[in-house]
Amino acid sequence: MIGSLVDNLVGVFNPRAQLSRMAARELIQGKRQYAAAKPGIGGWSPVDTDANSEIRTSSPQVRRRVRQLVRDFPYFGRAIDVLTALTVGQGYILQSNALPGEEHGREVRTAIEDAFKRWQDEADIAGKLSFPEICQLAKRQELETGEYFLIKRQAQDSKRYLSFCLQAIEADRLTSTGSPTDRINEIDQGVEFNPETGQVLAYWFETEARPMRVAAADVIHGYVMQRPGQLRGISPFAPGVLAALELGEYLAAEIEGCKMASKYLGFIESPDLAGFQDMRGVTPGTTPRNEYLENAVLEYLRPGEKINLASHNRPGNNFDPFVRLVLRMLSVTTGVPYELISGDYTGINYSTMRVCRNDLTQVLKIHHGRMIGHLCTPVFREVLRQAVLAGRLSLPGYWADPSIYSKAKWVSPGMEAVDPLKESKAHVDQLNSLLRSPQEIAAARGRDYEELLDEILEAERMIADRGLSRGEVSTALAGNPAAIEDQE
Repeated sequence: MIGSLVDNLVGVFNPRAQLSRMAARELIQGKRQYAAAKPGIGGWSPVDTDANSEIRTSSPQVRRRVRQLVRDFPYFGRAIDVLTALTVGQGYILQSNALPGEEHGREVRTAIEDAFKRWQDEADIAGKLSFPEICQLAKRQELETGEYFLIKRQAQDSKRYLSFCLQAIEADRLTSTGSPTDRINEIDQGVEFNPETGQVLAYWFETEARPMRVAAADVIHGYVMQRPGQLRGISPFAPGVLAALELGEYLAAEIEGCKMASKYLGFIESPDLAGFQDMRGVTPGTTPRNEYLENAVLEYLRPGEKINLASHNRPGNNFDPFVRLVLRMLSVTTGVPYELISGDYTGINYSTMRVCRNDLTQVLKIHHGRMIGHLCTPVFREVLRQAVLAGRLSLPGYWADPSIYSKAKWVSPGMEAVDPLKESKAHVDQLNSLLRSPQEIAAARGRDYEELLDEILEAERMIADRGLSRGEVSTALAGNPAAIEDQE
């Protein structure tokens, strides 16, 4: 600012000197700025607005396009299926941590877990979905539309274990049209919030008559917040929409070109340009001279004619590498490894599988944490409250401090070992070195350790009842394919 004031003062007496000083100052400032901020980079001047403005104008179109790609483009559909299966699978397993260390704590924990399991079968107000299936639907919606909405409802049915249930709502039903404009709070994209704090207070859903206001406490809204103050979500597949569309069109064009090319077996060359199309090897007053050999035809040509068999070069040599490149771009966009999204396991070995699975595990931890924190935990706490309120559970002191009963862990869907023998030996070493617990190892496979012990106990009883005994299990690595591969 001081420099500008001096330049202006100099300009009063010498305008030319003022221009020179200003040009020199701009040159110095240009050297100091980030290269990415320099003007004139290929005419690139992106629009930068707040998160809600960008989502408000783009989200409806992005939702429609992603949905169509999921329906019509196999790789997007595959990405949705893989992420849903790996993130939710058959559902999350509740492990209650109520009253740890107390004498009757285990009975209380078992009662809480049993109550939640019983409620899961009737979680949907429409009676169509269990709670694990609701979680699967929510994850699919988060990937396709960027968000999911579940309304907490009370079903009027005395046959239900609890009246509490959930209703899934499409993201398209949120609306600001017709909502009151005389409210102190602001409403943006159907979300009512406090403009000073950003706290969401209610949601407005479109109905046949007029918008329906539902308090935020009765709505589970899951989405990835990427910027402060963001009210709605957008599909994480959005960066890959254009690449997926272009790849789909390229594949369709290449397939159509191959179909057209395959229809032409050969071409006949003739010196008779005028009569070639009419004669086709037929002389006046005669019939075509064709011979049928099994399922082939031998045709006699006129003098000077010859046949050139068609040579098809489609798809070209660059077709496969190009498709692989685009699929890798989509793999980065969707977060699904290339091998899983493409079904191409060419050249993969044990080492690459381990690296791929380790990277995928880190990504899945974020997905699991979001589903557990935004969906499973709030639902479990509400089920617990409703069960105590309805007299289904007797938990002394619950209303004074609900947290002592709502403590819980969730077992996420796990993955089986790439090399069971190697990994089981590593787990034994870690157990002996006190670096891992049996619960952690079982949870990595998506199993509840307590249920696993009950299964083992039941198996031992069945073996004893039948007069059988366990056989010795070899732990040698010689016959292990992964070990042989490493030795080679």
